[in-house]
Amino acid sequence: MTDYSTLKEMGISSFELISRFSLRREHDRDVLKVYYLRPLTSLRPHSQKFTFARPRQAIPGQSRHSQAWKDLLDCSPVLQQALQELRQLTGSDCDNQPLAAKDALLRDLSHLEKVVAAKLAEIREQVERLGPQASA
Repeated sequence: MTDYSTLKEMGISSFELISRFSLRREHDRDVLKVYYLRPLTSLRPHSQKFTFARPRQAIPGQSRHSQAWKDLLDCSPVLQQALQELRQLTGSDCDNQPLAAKDALLRDLSHLEKVVAAKLAEIREQVERLGPQASA
């Protein structure tokens, strides 16, 4: 049994509510997203995002787009430990198993549509609460 000290340091405390996690790379950062099992009516977030900077290595600029450059970049030791603890908690590896590029894009698009629809509904509700006003 582990005490999940790395996850605690990251501010995660509801270990029993973690359902899955994903990891992606954005430029020179690793982005870990942890998803929770929460009721739809919960005011607590359904996910948390953590960003880890990748270390920079001093190599010539023309080599920075090569495979050797990608191999030099190791992820943060804190991220490695967090991933190990998350694997223990969920019993699985990252949620982002190799997906076809098209499937991944469609999933991202669907998620974005849901987020935009929810934000639009929220703004409309705020406008309705303001009541009728004379426009200028």
